Amino acid sequence: MNGEPTFGTTAVIDLGAGWQDHQTGPARPGLRAAVLRPLAAVAAVILMLALGGGAPARRLDELAAISLSPQGDFQIIGDMLLVRDVDRLAGYSLDDGMQRWKIKLPGTAGSGLAPAGNVPGVMVTEMQEAATNRRTTYAVDVGTGSILWQDGLPMMTLADVAVAIWSTDTDKTSMQITVRDVRTGRQRWSVQNVLPAIDYPALIRSEAELPIWTLQSTGELTARDLRDGRVLRRHRIDLGRAVPADLSVSGDELILETALDGKNTTARYSTADLAPIPLTAPYVGRTDCGAYWCTQSQSAEQTNPSPVDIVDKATGVVRRRFVGGSFVVPTPLGLLVAGPELDGSGPPAVALLDAATARPLFDVTGWRVYLTFAASGAVLVRGTGRGPGQVAWLTPGGLDLAQLPVPVERCVFAARAVACPRPTGTLTVWRLARGHGDAA
Repeated sequence: MNGEPTFGTTAVIDLGAGWQDHQTGPARPGLRAAVLRPLAAVAAVILMLALGGGAPARRLDELAAISLSPQGDFQIIGDMLLVRDVDRLAGYSLDDGMQRWKIKLPGTAGSGLAPAGNVPGVMVTEMQEAATNRRTTYAVDVGTGSILWQDGLPMMTLADVAVAIWSTDTDKTSMQITVRDVRTGRQRWSVQNVLPAIDYPALIRSEAELPIWTLQSTGELTARDLRDGRVLRRHRIDLGRAVPADLSVSGDELILETALDGKNTTARYSTADLAPIPLTAPYVGRTDCGAYWCTQSQSAEQTNPSPVDIVDKATGVVRRRFVGGSFVVPTPLGLLVAGPELDGSGPPAVALLDAATARPLFDVTGWRVYLTFAASGAVLVRGTGRGPGQVAWLTPGGLDLAQLPVPVERCVFAARAVACPRPTGTLTVWRLARGHGDAA
C-alpha cells in the first residue's frame, strides 16, 4: 500500500467539530439570503468532513477588491500583496487591504514577482521594454515601494544574493557569473569563462556554505561559496581532448558530461572529496526531514523512479515508504507527502505525518498540494473548475480550514490571507477571521 507503515496501525485523528458561516456583509432579506444560508451550511458540512471529519472551518473576511487587467499579475511577499498592472507596481497591506504605495515600473513583465531569497522585505523582478526588448532587473523594498537597485542582467535570488549567469558564446565554458548583494545591489564577486553548477540541495539544507562549482576548459574545477566567492576547494580533472558539455549537482554528487568526436561521456564525483563514483553505482538522494531522512535510491539502469523512504536517523529503520516520484515537504505541522501525479495547481496530497513519529495526522485524501505558494508554510486545496474552492492552511497549531467563494486556480496565499482574481477584472483579498487562540 502507498505509504504503508512498518509499525502499528494507521490512526486518523478526529479534528473536532464546529462551523462559522461565511459573513458576506449586512443581512439582506429575501430569497437570496434564504438560499445562501442553507448552501453555506452544506458547504460547511462538506468541508468539516473533508480532512478526516469534524474540522472547524474559519470565516474569510474580505479586505479589498482591486482592479486587475488580463495582463496584470500579483504575489504575496511577507505581509504585503504586490500587484503589477499597466506600468505600475502597487503594495497593499494584508492587515487592512489598504494601498500603501504605488510606483512606476515601465514595460511588460519579464519574470514573476519573487521574494529575494532569505532576505525579508525585498522583492526582485524583471521588466522588458516594449520598444527595445531591453530587460531590467529591479529590487524593490516591499514595505515602502522604494527601488533599491536595478541591473541590466537577468538575475535570480538565492540566500542573500542576486545571481546573473550568462554568455554571449556557444562555448559552454564561456559563461560569466556576477553576484550582487540582494539588498544593496553591491557586487560581491564575479568570474568569467567557466561552466557553472549551483549546489541547490545545500541551499535547501541551509548549510553554512552554499557551493557553486565552476569548471574551466583546462579542467580546473573550483568550488566557491556563492555568497562571497571565496574558494572552498580546487581540483584538476584530466579532460584530455574532451570538451565540457554540462555540469550539475544531484544530491551529494557532481555530474560532468563531456563531448569528444560527437560522443558524450558522463562522469560522477562525490561533492565531499571529489572521489570518482562508478557509473554503475545507484543514485542516492537524501533530504533532512527533522528526525528522519527522506531518501530515494535508484540504480543507473533503472528507468522508473524508486520508492521514497522515510528513514529514522537514529536507527536507520524505514518507517514509511511511498511510490516513486513522490516528494516530502516539511511544514509547520508535519511532513507533507505529495504524489508524483500533477493535478491542476499541484500534485495530490498523499499523507501528512507527525514529524517526530512519522504517524499520520490527518486523512488528506482528495486534497492537492498548492505549489504556487510563496510564503513559508504549506497550503492544501480542493475543488477544480469554476466552482468554489476549499483551503487548508497548515500551521504549527493545526489546520485552518476555509471555504473560498471562487476557484482556487491562480490564487496566492499568505499564512492567514488569500488573494484571487475574478472574471470581472478584480482581484479580491480575504483574511482569515481571528479565532479564540489567535494572537491579537
